[in-house]
Amino acid sequence: MQTPDPDDPCAGDTDCQAALAEIYSYLDRELTIERRTIIRTHLDACSPCGDRYTFEAELRQVISMRCQESVPEALKNRIADAIRQEMQGR
Repeated sequence: MQTPDPDDPCAGDTDCQAALAEIYSYLDRELTIERRTIIRTHLDACSPCGDRYTFEAELRQVISMRCQESVPEALKNRIADAIRQEMQGR
């Protein structure tokens, strides 16, 4: 069993624990509308959880923007040619 962090304002709060346990599912829009509404209400009312949500959302955005690799045009052409050849062979 994990000991609550005394510096964590949400430690021991079951509403906070429940909201934070589903924060990634919330960000990924994997929850029902009903569950999203419950979590959104909690995030709006609880500034520590709202701050965590904001941090995670911004982190995902930064990662998404910075971790994009472009595929070389030659590789795209080779893949397209291979698909065409495969389709013609059928």
